[in-house]
Amino acid sequence: MLLDNILTYDQKVIFSIICGGFWIFFRTSECYNLIPRLHIFPVIFVCTWIYLNYYDPLFLPIGLLILIAYSNIEVVTFYLKNLHIIDKKI
Repeated sequence: MLLDNILTYDQKVIFSIICGGFWIFFRTSECYNLIPRLHIFPVIFVCTWIYLNYYDPLFLPIGLLILIAYSNIEVVTFYLKNLHIIDKKI
């Protein structure tokens, strides 16, 4: 599916395991706040992510990159709100 001409399935699995290991090693407590409880969007996102990961192991690092990007957007928004640079209704 993704990069099939460049990487074998086993190489994709190993790469995904390494990416997952780095994420687990360097995660912070904020990582757990990224997926709030009792909200439908995170459930749909994670279920879709799991489904796609069965088709191609490279979806694991792609999903982790999405979570990291989302967390950085949330952090920047939080700081801008506290500095009163942007409207607090965002």
